Amino acid sequence: MRKMNTIVTKENAKELRLQAMEEVKANPSDTKEGKIMDMLITAWGEWQPDYEGWVKWSDGLYTADSTINAIGGEQRFRDYQASMKEQRDACAMEMGPIMQIIVEGNVAALVYHMYLTPKAAIAPTFDMLVTEYNTVEERDGKLMVTHLDLYTDGGGLNN
Repeated sequence: MRKMNTIVTKENAKELRLQAMEEVKANPSDTKEGKIMDMLITAWGEWQPDYEGWVKWSDGLYTADSTINAIGGEQRFRDYQASMKEQRDACAMEMGPIMQIIVEGNVAALVYHMYLTPKAAIAPTFDMLVTEYNTVEERDGKLMVTHLDLYTDGGGLNN
């Protein structure tokens, strides 16, 4: 298990993601569960806020046949990418670093903050606490997410 004891804000989120990624690269794990943890922390460090960058990033994290249970219920990966396009058109997004992660077998549970700022109106940034469960498998010699269940507290977005 890895737990971050730092206060995360939208303003320091990217810096903290990159810092965690560098720590993992400097001290790689040698166990299966540790490698899954390292892969996800590294992926968070490489996350891209723009849609086109996110698509390229997500193609390297999820398998083409991944099942994603997030925006709008259960979807296949390509449908999820299309849903994210709609979300990115409506909101600017920033992801916080992984605050807590635990891996058992090939399932990783992680917690982080997601920041959504609506583009269409002057509105506050919504800070959502997110919990994910990722099933990870090796595909073509690379660890990749084959199933994602994502849950948020909504961050006040629907109030």
